Parts: sequence; structure tokens; C-alpha cells
Amino acid sequence: MNVWQLVLPWLIPMAALIVLSAFFSGSEAALFSLRTRDRRALSRGGTAGRVANALLNDPERLLSAILFWNLLINMVYFGIASIVGGRLERAEQGGGAAAVIFTVASLLTIIFFSEMLPKSLAVVSPVRLSYFIGPPMTLAVRIVAPLLPLIRVANLAARRLIWPSFQPEADLDLDDIERAIELGTGDAVLAARERDMLRQLVQLADTPVGEWMRPRSQLRIDSLPVDPNILQQPIPADGYLVFAEPGTEEVVAATPVRRLRPSQLDDLANFIEPVFYVPWSATVSHTFDIMLQQDRTVAAVVNEYGETIGVLTLDDVVRQLLSGPDRNALHDAQTLIEEIEPGVLRVTGAASARRLAKQLGLARPEGRNVTVAGMMQRLNERVPRVGDMCGWGDYLLKVTDEHEDGSLSIEIRHVSSPDEAEPER
Repeated sequence: MNVWQLVLPWLIPMAALIVLSAFFSGSEAALFSLRTRDRRALSRGGTAGRVANALLNDPERLLSAILFWNLLINMVYFGIASIVGGRLERAEQGGGAAAVIFTVASLLTIIFFSEMLPKSLAVVSPVRLSYFIGPPMTLAVRIVAPLLPLIRVANLAARRLIWPSFQPEADLDLDDIERAIELGTGDAVLAARERDMLRQLVQLADTPVGEWMRPRSQLRIDSLPVDPNILQQPIPADGYLVFAEPGTEEVVAATPVRRLRPSQLDDLANFIEPVFYVPWSATVSHTFDIMLQQDRTVAAVVNEYGETIGVLTLDDVVRQLLSGPDRNALHDAQTLIEEIEPGVLRVTGAASARRLAKQLGLARPEGRNVTVAGMMQRLNERVPRVGDMCGWGDYLLKVTDEHEDGSLSIEIRHVSSPDEAEPER
């Protein structure tokens, strides 16, 4: 018996095992590279899409099943390869060299065709492949479902026994990052720009969304369901359409029109995403984290009364980071602190009390990232209304006007002594 007669009968089962291993490797890469937006598209894509999306509801269970099947397939594959290698070594026309060549070729083949190639192809088009992956993968998970609890226990025991004191690395100190920037480049202009960007990133952690949001008074709010002729109207300058339920002005959904392809504009209703809600006291960094985690582009900002007072978009955050101090005046108009006469300031209720305290040289107000209206509410123990006054250090705050969008105008007057800042009850 020559070498080929010895090897050929085993090549068919080995090829089948490579195909199965490639399926599970590609499935892992495709399913775990899906973003939140992709999963929403799958859930709207029929039964196969919903089945694939349901697999990711328990990612640990899915990953355990994939790893189990891949391990089992690879063990069988290399078992066959070792059998064939042993027979080649004993064959008259084979020998040790033929056995080594066959073993090395088998190893390289399974690495390329069941790991590198399928994973590279899967991450290119994960959504499209998920429609075909979902049903067979669901069956594979169900077959090994009785064994999965044992696998989880084994993984937990291994973690506890092998690296019980494993701790995550500490966060980098911002001073260290800035020092690395200064030492890492000899271009003074580039270093200054990098420092400005770093400062903007740090500012995210201490800036309330009320300072960067787009106020409701400057939004064009359309009603659901989507009017088919809505795109015939001028698109807002920021490129976002926001929507409210019929009969209300509370923002519930939005879509970034300028991010959509021309083919997607013909079916605009399927590309509307729900907004998420954050309080006016939330920081921009927290809101930005939610945007990235949930793959959302618009957050609706609500005030102390639960009303939508504006929206913050992903483009707003990116624009602020890139533009630095020269912010879009559209946002500053609603949080402007202006001096109308010597010793008298005028602000909106949504202005940052922290920012105002810094400008006036007063102690920072209690709480974190409060607005001027929120601070007045806490001091007077009621919702601010026109005519309300309260004292703050050497200043007297008075609500002078309430606008149609619910925002307040507040006058701040310097007084000669703290006693004069106490309003009459």
C-alpha cells in the first residue's frame, strides 16, 4: 500500500472536521462582534435574525458551548492526524519524514482554514452571516446544554485556584498621561493641542449635560409616526430629527439623518432609535459612556420636574472635544451668564451653579453639578416661580421671567451685607 492509499481515506473526515471547526470559530467572531445597533437590525430581520439575537442574551452560555464544540472537534481532528502519522511512520514507503510532514501540514491547515480565514471573513459582515449562523448554533447550544453547568463550575474553580488574587490594574493618573504627552513629542504646537484635548476629556467628568445640551426651544420636534414627506422639509443644521409621541412634546426617539446612506433615507422609519434619558445633573462623561455602551446617538435631558429640557447628541460631544473653548454658541445661549449693569447679573435657570459660584468667588454649592434653578429650589424648598428670591452669600437671586419653553431668567444682584440677601418671608 502506497502513501496516498494510506492517507486519502482519512482526508474526508478531517476535511469535515475542519469545516465544523471553521463554523464555530466564525460564529464566535461574527456574533461577538455585533454592536447594539446590529442586534436591533437582527431583531427586525425575521425569525432567523431573532434566533441569532437571542443567542447573545446569555453570552457566557454561548461562548461555553462554542469552546466546548471547538475543543471536541480539534481533539478528534488531532487524534486522526496522530493515527495517520503513526501509520505513515510504519509504512514501507513512508517513514519518519512523511509522518512529520503530514502532522505539520495538518496543523497549518486547521489553523488557517478553521481559525484565521473564517474569523477574518466573519468580522467583515457579521450581521449577514448571523442570519445563517443562528438556527444551527441554537441547536448546537441545546445539545450541550446539560454539560454547560459543569463547564462553568470548572472555569470558576480554575480561576479561584490558579489566580485567586488577580486584581485589575489601577487607572492611569491624568498627570502621568500629560507628562507622557510632553515627553513623547518634540513638536511644541502638537503637544499644546494634545494637552488641550486632554483637558477637554478631563472636563467631561465634571461638566453637567445642561451646559452642552441643545435646548428644547431650539429643537424642531416632529410627531410619530414618521411623515413620509418629512425629508422634503429643511433638515436641522445639526443633522438630527427628533420625535415625540402624538399630542406631547416629550422627546422619545431620534435619528441622525446625515449619517444615513441614500438607500436608508427611503425607509427612514426603520432607522429611528429610541433616546435614553438623563437628568440635568448627570455628567457629560456618564452620558457619553451610555452612548458608547448602548450605541445610541441622542440623550434626552430632563429637569427637576421630569420635563425634557433639551437633547445631547454624540456629535455635540465630539464637536466640543475638538473645538475646545470656542464652543457652539447655540449651547452657550441658554447657559449664558451676562452682566446687565454693574453688580447685576442675569442667567438662565439651566446655568451651572458651580460655574456661577466660580465666577462670583462664592463657595461651591452643595450637591454635584446643580443648576441655578435647582439650587433655588433646594434653598426655598419649592419649585422656583416668577418673583421667588433667595440669598446666596453677598448676592440676592430673583426669578424675573419664565419663558414658553419652561426656562427661567434669574437676576443676581450684589448686596452690601449678607443680611440684605435674605428675602422677606
